[in-house]
Amino acid sequence: MISFKQVDFTHSGQGLFTGLTFHLQKGRYLVISGPARSGKTALVKMIAGMLVPTAGEIIIDGESMESVLESRTKLRQLRRKIGGVGGIYSLLTELTILENIALSAEIAGLSPRAARKSALEACGKYRLTHLLSQVPDKVSEVERRAALLARAEAARKDLIVADAPTDGLDAQSAAIIHERLAALRLAGVTILYLTSGSGPRNGPDEYLHLHEGKLTP
Repeated sequence: MISFKQVDFTHSGQGLFTGLTFHLQKGRYLVISGPARSGKTALVKMIAGMLVPTAGEIIIDGESMESVLESRTKLRQLRRKIGGVGGIYSLLTELTILENIALSAEIAGLSPRAARKSALEACGKYRLTHLLSQVPDKVSEVERRAALLARAEAARKDLIVADAPTDGLDAQSAAIIHERLAALRLAGVTILYLTSGSGPRNGPDEYLHLHEGKLTP
């Protein structure tokens, strides 16, 4: 579902990636770990079409990002396939938790009634039912991250990009996120998990380490 082929990227005159290559197959769960400033956020932004590599090719869901970026319609369609947690992904501050999740499901093609039902089911899985009428600024960080994952699940996203989704969380809160990601993997969702730590122990199919612009097992 995601392929980086010999990708180079230079930022502020400094080479961040050199020949970066990896392949995440559809329905698989990949963890990429790396220290701060190793390029994890840049990688996420490239997948979202917010950054363009200096060289190389990125293919997502069978289509080259070079082609996708030539069309606003294609870019919107691609972004609708991706559910994001952490990093560049956030909730709409003017909407309630329930409205955020239901809106994503409706944009994905569900009817308003089906979208609300899907949103309520997702909120139950992530223990958010007591926060349905709250806006994002009135809930905790762990609750916002759980809502982002619930939003992706309610909208039945094909791909989830989790950018440090449990960094700074306590063990119990992190476990909830990891358990749901593992369940989504079993349901056939493709997952890319980026972290400065070791990542979840159960669920992932592969672990890679990003250091000095290179990926190693």
